[in-house]
Amino acid sequence: MYSPLLSNILLLLSLLFASAVAAVPQPGAVLVERQQPAMPVLPNPAMLCYDYSQTANLSTIGSNSSYRSAFLQASPAGTRGNSNMLDAFVKKLPALTKDINLNRMCGNLTTIAKIEAERNYTMGVVAQFSGLSGKPSPIKADTELIILMFVILMGFMGVTMFMP
Repeated sequence: MYSPLLSNILLLLSLLFASAVAAVPQPGAVLVERQQPAMPVLPNPAMLCYDYSQTANLSTIGSNSSYRSAFLQASPAGTRGNSNMLDAFVKKLPALTKDINLNRMCGNLTTIAKIEAERNYTMGVVAQFSGLSGKPSPIKADTELIILMFVILMGFMGVTMFMP
C-alpha cells in the first residue's frame, strides 16, 4: 500500500545518505607533476607555406559551386565530410590572406590557386581527382529548367485548386 508520508521519509533519508557519502573525503594517491612543460616549437616556414597553399587550393574549390560539385562527385569519402572540410578551409583562408608576413614569405597563393584551379578544371581535373567524365560544364539555368519548374508549379496549383 502506498503511503505518501513513508515515501517522503525514505526520499529524505536517501538524500541525507547520499550527501553524507559525498562529503567524506576518499583516500587516494596524490598526483605530483614531474614533467616540465615542453618548449614552444616555432613553425617551419616551409610548412607554413604548404599549409597556406593547401588552404588556398581547397578554399578555391569550396567557394566555387562548379569545382565543389565536381569534387564532391569524384571523392569516394562522402559528401557530408567533404562539405564540412571545404567549409572549414573557406573560413580559414581570410585570416591567412590578411597575414602580411605570411604573404611576404610565401607570395600570394590565393591568386595562384584560382588561376590553377580554373586551368585544371578545363582539363577535367579537380584537386587530386582527374579523368572526370567529359569536360565538366558549369551549372546553368536553361529553358529546360524553366519548363520543368513551370510543370511542377502547375501540378501543385492543380492539386490545391481541386482539393475538396
